[in-house]
Amino acid sequence: MWLKIFLGILALLGYAVMWFALFGKKKDVDGFDVGFSSSIVELIFDITFKIAPTLIKRILIFLIGLFTAVIFSLGFLYS
Repeated sequence: MWLKIFLGILALLGYAVMWFALFGKKKDVDGFDVGFSSSIVELIFDITFKIAPTLIKRILIFLIGLFTAVIFSLGFLYS
């Protein structure tokens, strides 16, 4: 039961990130930081994120939220 609650909360956080990508202020979206990269794929994502205009940043943030929401929603349904 605790696993379902935890996965549900993480899925809701993914939906909140998608909401932020759509309705967040331009200043907040530009100030969004993705953190430390530990692989070459994350490094490419970080570099793309840092040099991209705001519209591309919004798309990338939305994709992060979508991926998080889908993965944890599936985990919630199948646990």
